Amino acid sequence: MCLNGWGGKLHSDLLPYVETSAPDILCLQEVIHSPQTQKDWLTYRDDDHILPQRANFFRDVCHALPYHVAVFCPAAQGVLWDGDRSIPSQWGLATFVHRALPIIGQV
Repeated sequence: MCLNGWGGKLHSDLLPYVETSAPDILCLQEVIHSPQTQKDWLTYRDDDHILPQRANFFRDVCHALPYHVAVFCPAAQGVLWDGDRSIPSQWGLATFVHRALPIIGQV
């Protein structure tokens, strides 16, 4: 299964769907990973663009798929915002492979 995570915007719908469908392999685009915060939501700011981001969307999906090996590959690194406080964050691709399947390589 391959889905766009939209920065976790639809996590409340996506996580139950992923848990129920339990795909052997899940590939997600636009995954946020901000391990230095326990906040659920942060804000992306770029001039006129202000977008809510699920701060630890990677962690959220890891919890939804406990029998999968999770791999996060950052495509960008920067900051998201918790009010006026900047939080280091990464944005990228995540792959979740059921532990019953061997991973023999990664590119």
